[in-house]
Amino acid sequence: MPNTYFQFKQFRIEQDKCAMKVCTDSCLFGAWISVEEDVKSILDIGTGTGLLSLMLAQKSDAQIDAIEIDENAFQQAKENFSQSVWKDRLNALSGDIRKMELSLKYDMIVCNPPFYQDELSSVLPGEKIAKHSLHLSLIELISSIEKVLNANGKFAILLPYYRKSEFEQLAAQYHLFPEKTILIKQSTSHDFFRYAGIFSKTEKAAIPEEMIAIKTKHQHYTPEAIHLLQPYYLFL
Repeated sequence: MPNTYFQFKQFRIEQDKCAMKVCTDSCLFGAWISVEEDVKSILDIGTGTGLLSLMLAQKSDAQIDAIEIDENAFQQAKENFSQSVWKDRLNALSGDIRKMELSLKYDMIVCNPPFYQDELSSVLPGEKIAKHSLHLSLIELISSIEKVLNANGKFAILLPYYRKSEFEQLAAQYHLFPEKTILIKQSTSHDFFRYAGIFSKTEKAAIPEEMIAIKTKHQHYTPEAIHLLQPYYLFL
C-alpha cells in the first residue's frame, strides 16, 4: 500500500512520505460509504488521524464528531481538522466510547475498528490499539453504536473479511442488519481480505453484495477502484 497524505485545500490524497499516512483499503471504505442528504450528524468511532471524517465531510454537509482514544492520534486528528476547509463541521473528541456520555443520537456512525483479534500483537502500544482488538471488542463496539444511533440511522464498518459472519451475527443480536456489503481484494490475484457493510435497524430479505479488487495482477488500480478513489486521490 502506498504512503499517502491529505492535501487539505482540496482534500485529495497523493503519494508522499509526509503528513497523514493512510491505507488504501481505508480510503476505499470511505469512498464507498454513501451519505444521504438527510444525514445531519455523523459519529466516527476510532477516527485515528481523521481520514474517514475528512472524507465524509467532503461528501456531505453533516456535523461530524470524531472520537479517538490514543492521545497522539487525537492530536494529529485535531491538527488535520484545523487545516481542513470543513473545520467548522469537524469536532475531534478524546476518549473511550465505552465510557463517554453522548447526548446526541447520530444519523450515521462509521468505524474502522482494530484488526487482528487473537493474532500476533504489535510491539508498540500505539500499534496495539490501532491494529488489534485488544481495547474494544466487537460486542462492545456494537453495544456502543446501538446506544447512540438514531432509530432511522445507519452505521458503516470495515473489518477483516474473516470476521464478516461473526460481526453480522453479533449485530443481529442488537437488531442491526446489513443494508449492503462489499468484499475487497488487494488485487485480482488475491482472495478477499476486507469486508465492509452498511447497517440499519431494518431487516431486509435480500441485500446487494458488491465485490472489488483494488489493483490488477500487474499492480495497477482497477477501473472500479479508480472510480471510487478519484475524487480523493491526486494521482488517479
